Amino acid sequence: MKKVKLCFIMAICIVYLVGCNSQIEKDITGLENTTITSDTTGDNELIQYDFQFSENRINITEYQNRYENEIIEIKESKFQNIIFQDCEIMPIKGIDTVGIYRLYSENMGVDETIEFIKGWLRNINCDDIDLEKELRDATGQYEGSNEEYPYDYPAVFDHYPDFDSGRGFFLNTNRCYIQMGNGGIYSMSDGSITAFLDLDGFAAMDALGTNQENVVGKGMVSQLGDNVWDLADGEMSIADAAEIVKNYFEAGTPKENPDNISIDAPEVEVFMLGDKYGYAFKVRRVYRGIPFAYAATGIRTYYGSDYELMEDMKRAYVINHDRVSAFTGYSDAEQLEPLMEEQTDIISLKDAIMILDDFLAANVTLKVSKVGLVYCPHVDKSENKVVYPCWQFQGVNQTNNQLMRFYINVLTGEIYYYSYVEE
Repeated sequence: MKKVKLCFIMAICIVYLVGCNSQIEKDITGLENTTITSDTTGDNELIQYDFQFSENRINITEYQNRYENEIIEIKESKFQNIIFQDCEIMPIKGIDTVGIYRLYSENMGVDETIEFIKGWLRNINCDDIDLEKELRDATGQYEGSNEEYPYDYPAVFDHYPDFDSGRGFFLNTNRCYIQMGNGGIYSMSDGSITAFLDLDGFAAMDALGTNQENVVGKGMVSQLGDNVWDLADGEMSIADAAEIVKNYFEAGTPKENPDNISIDAPEVEVFMLGDKYGYAFKVRRVYRGIPFAYAATGIRTYYGSDYELMEDMKRAYVINHDRVSAFTGYSDAEQLEPLMEEQTDIISLKDAIMILDDFLAANVTLKVSKVGLVYCPHVDKSENKVVYPCWQFQGVNQTNNQLMRFYINVLTGEIYYYSYVEE
């Protein structure tokens, strides 16, 4: 039972470890205590940034006309510290501007949350569940008890309506599970995976991936989309299941997503589900044609920095033809507040490579597996969450086999990076 409780607490927010090692920092960059972040003043309600834009930028529309030729040139070139052999460089199309935005959530009210959960239970045929008993609060506003999980968490209706919002409300039974986070559902299971496997545990394990059995295939949806597997209620292609995921999250969970935000499910794992199969998708946002950076949970190490990168982390499970069965991750309804005018000029990929090549120390060789233009959420020391347009470089440090990610801000030339171990 303790293990279940621990998994639930960890699901309140996706957690990764942050390290600081000045010697490794020196090994990577050849510098001591490199700190790369924007100067900020003010507070979380009003943020003022002093952006130092690079003078070496090119018009985005003009750049797209020569981008494919530049990719060929990059793959044929040799750099001091970077290898692009077998690297996938993502296309850029239909992009006119980029911007810098503050990200923030608007939480649901107490009554609004309770009414939503009631409607959600009706939709999955679980409206006979006793909410006065099962609906619990995980925010720590009120003291719990020594009862068994989940009843050790305080009952919402014992303290109704004295909550700031519905954030942290949850119920976890064998039949279904839901947990409310910032701006809507953070994690849920309609219980279909637990029911199909005839398990007697909590349905939360569906959303946390515990009930995902052996993975028999994985890769990019763009490459595997035509593959068809026999799910719980019959055969369905990966592409069709990805479309279910896209439609589900674009409809809102439950709040509407901001204008110009669409949803993409770029990667999939096919896992065994008894004698059938299920799909587990990684999910990300796309804003005006530029995808958000996304990642898996795991251990991260930052070196001498005072920021964290909060890429999109969401997994969604599909085992039937008509719905998302379970998911865990951020809310797509997170709002974007512009911090500056839209920009039409960016640092080119080739110039970003030169910035990174100069940044790396002579004893580091980075073999890059993937490059692309993304929006990368960045949390600074004041806990402001800001999204920057960046060139993302994903690869391996050949000197120690560490997985690494580097982001070059396409407006300022600033560099953000970490090493990581995925779960």
